[in-house]
Amino acid sequence: MAIFKISIKANQDLLEIGSYTQEKWGIAQRDKYLDEFNEAFQTLADNPELAPKYEGIRSLYRGYLLGKHIVFYVVYQYGIRVVRVLHQNMLYTKHF
Repeated sequence: MAIFKISIKANQDLLEIGSYTQEKWGIAQRDKYLDEFNEAFQTLADNPELAPKYEGIRSLYRGYLLGKHIVFYVVYQYGIRVVRVLHQNMLYTKHF
């Protein structure tokens, strides 16, 4: 089984997503949504070619849509490194 690592910025993104989700929809929904991210991270680590490349940002970045967020990651021998988790309406180039 491949592994995934989460960058400091991606971890901060997840904290903000969790905080917002909890504020709007409660703790149970926050936990459910964050669990979905962890499941997606493992799926992407096991199947790194699943998502398309986002060459307009950086040539090695791939992006996977989950809910209203895009998980940006880079493929490595061990699996993947999640670099950012951004809302789909954000201007991505401002966040890298």
